Amino acid sequence: MTTRVYPDRRRTRPLWHLAFLLALLGALGSFAGADRAHAAPSCQVLAGGSAPQAAEAVRQACTLIGTPYSWGGGHGSAPGPSYGICDASNGAPNDCHVRGLDCSGMVRYAYFLATGADVINGTTRTQWATGRAVARFYRSQGTALLLPGDLVFYGASPSTIHHVAIYLGQGYIAEAPYSGGHVQVAALASHGDYYGSIRLYGPGGGGQPPTPDPAPGRYWVDTFANASVYASPTSTASTGTLFQGTNYVYCKAWGRRIVNGSSHNRWWLKTDPDSGPAGQWVSAYYLSRWGNDEARDNNGTVIPNC
Repeated sequence: MTTRVYPDRRRTRPLWHLAFLLALLGALGSFAGADRAHAAPSCQVLAGGSAPQAAEAVRQACTLIGTPYSWGGGHGSAPGPSYGICDASNGAPNDCHVRGLDCSGMVRYAYFLATGADVINGTTRTQWATGRAVARFYRSQGTALLLPGDLVFYGASPSTIHHVAIYLGQGYIAEAPYSGGHVQVAALASHGDYYGSIRLYGPGGGGQPPTPDPAPGRYWVDTFANASVYASPTSTASTGTLFQGTNYVYCKAWGRRIVNGSSHNRWWLKTDPDSGPAGQWVSAYYLSRWGNDEARDNNGTVIPNC
C-alpha cells in the first residue's frame, strides 16, 4: 500500500491569512474588554450622601449576594430567609422547597440587619406605601436624586407594583430577581418599568418632607390585618385581598355592618387591593388608628364621601 504524505496546510497559508487572524483576535479582545468595562460592579455603596442607616443597609444587602430567590421567602414573623410558596401560575413551582428571600423579603432583611428593627415589612405594594418614607420620588423625576439605600420599585401604578430592589448608586441595584435566581447586582434600568423610589432615612439620619403624591385624591391609612375586599359596600362575595400595612383609599360609603365583639364599623373605603380587580371596597373596621364607625386617614383627616 502506498503511503501518501499530505503537506501541512498551516505552513502553506499566505501571510495575508495570518494577518487576518491576528486582526480578528484583536477585535475579539476589544469586544471582551468592552464587556468587562460594562459588567456590573461588585456590590458596595457606590455613591455618597446617604444616611448611615441607609448606607449600612446597602452593605448588609451585599452580604446576601448569592442567597437563593424564593417567592414568599423572608416574610415570616421575623426577617430573614425562609421557605417560600410553590405556585406554578406565578412562576414558582418549587419555591416551597427553597429557603431564601424574595425581592421584598430581601430589602426587609437588609434594613433589619442594618438597624435592628423591622422597619419595612410587607409586600412590594405595602412597602411602597409605607408611612415611614421621608422622601418619595417618581419616574418623571428621573433617577439623579437617588441615594444608596433608597428602595426602587417597578410597575405601572401603585396597584401593579411587582418588584423592589435597593439602590447602590451609579445606576445599580441589589435585587432578588426571580425563581431559580439568586440575590445579585444589576442595572436599575435592567427592568423597563421603573415606577419610583422611597427613602427611609434622610441624609445624615434626619428627615425631609416627602415629595407630593402626583395622584391627588388618595388617603393613606394603616390596616391591622389582611382584609377581604368586595365589589360594593353591601356585597358579601369577596373579590380579593388588601394586605396588612399602609394602604391608600379614595373615599368612603355607608354599607353593611362589620362586627367583632365590641368593635364595629359600617363605613366602607374604596381602594385598589393587592389581589383582585382595582376599585374594590374594604371595611373601615380594619383601620388601625380609629374606633367604631370612624373613617379617617393616618393624619386624622375624615375620608370624604364617594
